[in-house]
Amino acid sequence: MSLPSHARTVIIGGGVIGCSIAYHLAREGRKDIVVLERSKLTSGTTWHAAGLVRRLRPSATLTKLINYSIDLYGELEVETGQATGWTQTGSLTLATNEDRLTNIKRQVSLGRAFGLEAEVVDAARAKELWPLIETDDVIGAVWSPADGRVNPSDVALALSKGARARGVQIFEETAVTGLQKKGGRISGVEVGEHLIEADEVVIACGLWSREVAAMAGAHMPLYACEHFYILTKPLEEVQALGKGGHLPTLNDQDAFLYARDDVEGLLVGCFEPHAKGLPLDRLPKDFSFDLLDEDWDHFMPMMENALRRIPALEKAEVRMLLNGPESFTLDSQFMLGESPEVPGLFLMGGMNSTGIALAGGAGKAMAEWIIAGEPTMELNEADIRRFSPEMNVLGALEARIPEVLGRHYDNPFPGRSMDTARGQRRSPIHAGLVSAGARFESRGGWERAVHFGGEDAHLPLTFGAPAWREQVGREVDACRNGAAILDQSAFGKIMVQGPDACAFLNHLCAAEMDISDGRIAYTQILNRKGGVESDITVQRHGPDTYLMIVGAGEVVRDLKRMRETKGGFRVEFTDVTSGYAIIGLAGAKAREVLQATSNSPVPDLKRFQFGPVEIGLARGWAGRLSFTGEEGYELYIPADMAMAAYEALVAAGASHAGLFASGSLRIESGFRAFGHELSPGTTPQEAGLGSFCAFGSGFVGEEALREHTPERRIVSILFDGPEALPIHDEPIYLDGKVVGQITSAAWSYKYGCSVALAMIDAPLDQLAKDTVVSGFEVEIACTRYGAKASLKPAKEAFAHD
Repeated sequence: MSLPSHARTVIIGGGVIGCSIAYHLAREGRKDIVVLERSKLTSGTTWHAAGLVRRLRPSATLTKLINYSIDLYGELEVETGQATGWTQTGSLTLATNEDRLTNIKRQVSLGRAFGLEAEVVDAARAKELWPLIETDDVIGAVWSPADGRVNPSDVALALSKGARARGVQIFEETAVTGLQKKGGRISGVEVGEHLIEADEVVIACGLWSREVAAMAGAHMPLYACEHFYILTKPLEEVQALGKGGHLPTLNDQDAFLYARDDVEGLLVGCFEPHAKGLPLDRLPKDFSFDLLDEDWDHFMPMMENALRRIPALEKAEVRMLLNGPESFTLDSQFMLGESPEVPGLFLMGGMNSTGIALAGGAGKAMAEWIIAGEPTMELNEADIRRFSPEMNVLGALEARIPEVLGRHYDNPFPGRSMDTARGQRRSPIHAGLVSAGARFESRGGWERAVHFGGEDAHLPLTFGAPAWREQVGREVDACRNGAAILDQSAFGKIMVQGPDACAFLNHLCAAEMDISDGRIAYTQILNRKGGVESDITVQRHGPDTYLMIVGAGEVVRDLKRMRETKGGFRVEFTDVTSGYAIIGLAGAKAREVLQATSNSPVPDLKRFQFGPVEIGLARGWAGRLSFTGEEGYELYIPADMAMAAYEALVAAGASHAGLFASGSLRIESGFRAFGHELSPGTTPQEAGLGSFCAFGSGFVGEEALREHTPERRIVSILFDGPEALPIHDEPIYLDGKVVGQITSAAWSYKYGCSVALAMIDAPLDQLAKDTVVSGFEVEIACTRYGAKASLKPAKEAFAHD
């Protein structure tokens, strides 16, 4: 079989991910698909993966994708005749401290939202399920009977066999040497002197994906690490299980270990705290079914943990210490989607050691995205558009990725942040915030101030009442009754100019954009199905000039959407994010403090108006709005004058507030946030934002919304007491049935308990009739807490309840 000169879809990579994408594209009816593998199918990462598949995950998206994978792996053998090795062994996750127990209980509660049952058990039951372990320090565990394992290579071969049966052509020993573009769009794949013209290209080649994407000028920020596990020779304790008998997968995350039986012996692997990064220039060009050198000095601390947990290892003979490379991302979530830089080029990788478990579901999601032209399910946490080109810096990847592997088993405490690759993007007023005692988190490469209590008000991290509660309470009070500076400089700023600027924005945005100069419009950008791609404010600076203010993580996705929507409109748009600081000034004294900085009068602005302002030695403009819901302004200052404005505000009596304070006030005010209440699968009507849609203006998504009646709604939630401390995704019950999930949560200093926003599907009629509906329960770490709900913002709905 010779290489074709044209294919509709070319997939680069014949591991489990590439095979899954090919299989699902073909299953959906796509024809003319080619898979190119530089070595043999399953080479690279797939063949040496441990093959563990756990259903319970820390997010709704991951749980859905993995559950689909498990169902698929059980069916593939029947369809193709190729075994996948799927065996339902169950899994056992140990806890040796209260925080770990809380975390694994939280996952159990999340799983119940999807009908997944897992059991919290004591140490004695854990010992029954895994007789080889020492349990003297175990305070509890979670038994998940529906989990299991597969043979990774067999899964990939089954997927490839199913793809071939549907007409997919697969070429092994075929290395890609280049990618071609025409008019900025991907157009072909070079294999030596041969060119395959292609309508679309998919990169799914594991460790090498970043380098292959760079051939087309695309960014794919991932990096490799060494990953270790041992295989032992047969042990009599494992042999005693009998033929076909298996131990559950064991997860001892406090000791950084996982384990399972393997060919009558044991496989014991680790995510060690001090991981080893792997520059690809250390690998030979023909690296495929190869391994890295053993490193017993590095593995020995984990081996000691394993001997402590599984005493039988003392007499085991180690067959090998396997050291195989795997790829990871900056934020520990995998990536998929169409390249923001190169239309028609689709990217998937950085699987963070969950590639086998995710391959089925993620391959299906990618195939559907390719066919539909946009995601068909909630994929925000994995969407490649969350990464800007600035994040694809090799120095940042080399510093951060070993930490990502090393913290794979960290408890996901509120306030947790990575320590490496810090300070990449800093606000123009960053130095002032440091002097004011800011505690920063790294978000999307930006240093963001979360509160101003420093380390003393941040640690220790916990799932309980946090150390920063009193500090943030003072900041919330300042946002209400004083004048608090909120650094919002990480927000994206996109200038839109041209004779068709108004018409273009009316097509792009759901709200009416033909507003008067000096006005600000709040709006959403929608997809064709009416889902929210972004929520933004838009300022009109002149007949042909607008400025869009977008979320810190939405610049890449918004610019991509704008390029796709431009068509014949005479308009240009420019990312000017780095050119301006945005200083929020919130509170009852905001105008007083602002006026004290200047001899020029502060303009008398109505809500959602902006006007010129002088702040100390700086010039800029002020918008009358605040993301906190309190009185205040957003101040837009050229970056080179931002410190002058900041210093003048501080001298005039302004204090500081961070993201934790603004988040509490946002949720009380019922303001929706993208990535939480708003997503590509959520419509404006579901979010209670239908009134911002200018029907009749021809905006993208209008047709899908015209007859849309929401069957679920975003509501405000107030808990009945102070004990409940939700974070995100917790299931909500009414009359014993799951009716929704928490989307955002924070401590309410107004009510002295937690407040949240949530998406629920019942009882919508009663909520529309009554201001407040009681009787809800929210499950947090296997305990249910009473709550009430309202379609109105919490600060209005519950004030007199």
